[in-house]
Amino acid sequence: MRFFILLFSIFLTLPTLATKSGPIEVTPFAGYRLGGDFDISGNFYEENDLQSLQVDIDDSSSFGVIVAWPYDNKRQGELLISHYESELIPDSLFTPDTIDLAVTYLHIGGNVPFSNSLIPVWFSGGFGVTHFSPEAKELDDETKLSVNLGLYSKLQLNDRIAIRLGARVYATLIDSQDALFCDNNSCKIAISSDMWVQSELSAGLTFTF
Repeated sequence: MRFFILLFSIFLTLPTLATKSGPIEVTPFAGYRLGGDFDISGNFYEENDLQSLQVDIDDSSSFGVIVAWPYDNKRQGELLISHYESELIPDSLFTPDTIDLAVTYLHIGGNVPFSNSLIPVWFSGGFGVTHFSPEAKELDDETKLSVNLGLYSKLQLNDRIAIRLGARVYATLIDSQDALFCDNNSCKIAISSDMWVQSELSAGLTFTF
């Protein structure tokens, strides 16, 4: 629900942005998110237990929106929101069933032309936050700093509409000593490195206002 409220707020500001900064591009997209396994560290759930298990996060479809505005003659600023819902597999340390997990990226950044050939390519990047929201009510939500890098291309259909195809890598910064998804008694997941990485393939329609 928070995700859709945020989207609605952005669309309310589009007329003002378009008037002040020039043409605004809005790209609703659908994608596919890959990667992002977690390590469950035993010492978080059982004292003196040094066992460590890997928990996969299920690859799944994603969706979101990109709002872009002119920065100068070649570059654009961008606001990116990307959301998906997946599962932690296995999660026998929690319940007999899988745990649903939603991951949302909210980033601000920009893009620059990378190639002006027959098929133009842009390089994009940004920074912001990653919001983890487990469905289990006893587990806390988590918000961490993150960055993204990507490439995309656009196929112009007319002056107002284009097809946008892209690939992006997200890196979420997490202290290797940190813990995630805590309840009142303990924390369930620890990350074994300082960076949690996912990738995303996406396709969308760009509308110019």
